[in-house]
Amino acid sequence: MLDKPLFGCFVTYGLPDIAEFTASLGFDFLLIDNEHGVMEQSVILDMVRASQGMNVPAVVRCESSEFGQIQKSLDFDANGVQMPLVNTKKQAQKVVELANFPPVGKRGVAFLPRAAQFGLINDKKRYLEEANRTKFVCCQIETRQSLENLDDILTVEGIDVFFIGPGDLSVSLGMNTSDEEFIEILKNTVQKIVSNGRVAGCYVGNYKEAERAISWGATYLVTAITPYMAAGAQQFLNAVQKKDTSEVKVMNAY
Repeated sequence: MLDKPLFGCFVTYGLPDIAEFTASLGFDFLLIDNEHGVMEQSVILDMVRASQGMNVPAVVRCESSEFGQIQKSLDFDANGVQMPLVNTKKQAQKVVELANFPPVGKRGVAFLPRAAQFGLINDKKRYLEEANRTKFVCCQIETRQSLENLDDILTVEGIDVFFIGPGDLSVSLGMNTSDEEFIEILKNTVQKIVSNGRVAGCYVGNYKEAERAISWGATYLVTAITPYMAAGAQQFLNAVQKKDTSEVKVMNAY
């Protein structure tokens, strides 16, 4: 369990400079979004390196259809992986298998990638053991099917966080994220995860949503840099177009 809430930030632009800039803002971790972002493998590697260069852990969100990206991201020495649309216990088990070296899992062994210091590690056995022990694994709960199978999914060991994606979940349920019924489902899901002794995570669009999720028991909170960038630009344009010279406080928009 996490002792205190951690706050991360999605980066969907395939640019190491944006990753480095976002990491410098003070987030606890960066979530490099290869599910919705447009990113080449070499760019993901450089984004991981850029975030870690600011002493901020980097987690890669993989494509839901590409389980092999789990192994590739960990070879890049990402601190962890996050898998979207995990709908069944079997899928959750597969994520854990591919994130761990044998005998724990089925991750392919290689000693030449960045994670293994490009072949310069001396104790290969220790490397494999440490990699299994220190990597982070997150599975996303964001469909009607995943809610129906949640009790079974929560029994899978080796998953550090169960992350709720409100956008996908609301669409799957035919609701809006602002509907009272949906908010109650969100609350109940977080609380079920926590009551089972597991760590719950959630996407939050603003500080009020973050406070709400924390009050339910969520401790892995993720926002996105893009809305804040847009809000800052929009507030600036509104101010100058109206000849308003008052200070623009970007973060107040959320």
